[in-house]
Amino acid sequence: MSKIYCLQEERPQPYIGISGVANQEQHERLFKIAISEKFNTIDYFLMIGVQATTKTQLLEIENKMGQMWHPVGQTIRDAAFEDESGFTKPFIHCFFEGREDLGAGLAVVMKRTQNYSKGVQLNGLHWLDEDYSQFLNKFRDAYPNQDIILQANHRIMESSPQEIVRALGRLPVNYVLFDRSGGRGINLVSEYIRPYIDEVYQSQLNIGVSLAGGLEASNVEELIGPLFSEFPKLSCDAEGKLRCGQEHKTILDLNACNAFIRVCKDMVHSASKKPT
Repeated sequence: MSKIYCLQEERPQPYIGISGVANQEQHERLFKIAISEKFNTIDYFLMIGVQATTKTQLLEIENKMGQMWHPVGQTIRDAAFEDESGFTKPFIHCFFEGREDLGAGLAVVMKRTQNYSKGVQLNGLHWLDEDYSQFLNKFRDAYPNQDIILQANHRIMESSPQEIVRALGRLPVNYVLFDRSGGRGINLVSEYIRPYIDEVYQSQLNIGVSLAGGLEASNVEELIGPLFSEFPKLSCDAEGKLRCGQEHKTILDLNACNAFIRVCKDMVHSASKKPT
């Protein structure tokens, strides 16, 4: 007997994410790839992930990932562009160390990316141990047009699904990202992550669920295809395995991105045709 989950239309629009975008040319190429792959035949948007950290945005110093992965200082202004169609939506992936840096960092990147940003992804927060509800509500008030993706990293996922969902119920976020990899290319394990998805879906929270962890075209169907078939409107995001080049000087591999977008589109189509 099928489980009854929160109505699909109550969850935010799902997405397929490409993270590590560093300039408008890459964004433009991804836009054209998505058009050519008929990505618009699924009710998903293409999330364009732009990285921002304490070192690159507050201190304005290049980090070990290099400027073609993590834009430095003012260059983040031109890391993406506003897509009025909503077909692609840039999100700023923020990793700021400590609550003080988080507040300052968000203020800086919101000012620098106000011409294109549609949301933020908050990485590395200890939101089970600390109360971020007031902080996030203030962010909502200041930037009402910005969606929020909240990362649940390996540390958060040491807690039970029930504890995580209780905490999510207190936070004004649009999506939760289950991501034990953190951009390191470590493959997710579907059997491990499934109870967390199930707990969110059985709750009454109108929160989208996204998955990340070592995803690329060659493994996405194996790693998360069954989950997409079981849970409607799942999202996913890829980064570490979509890059090529010398270490610390890698660039986005647009051929790998093309293949990933194609496979994800086909996976969503296939999942939508399977009986629930």
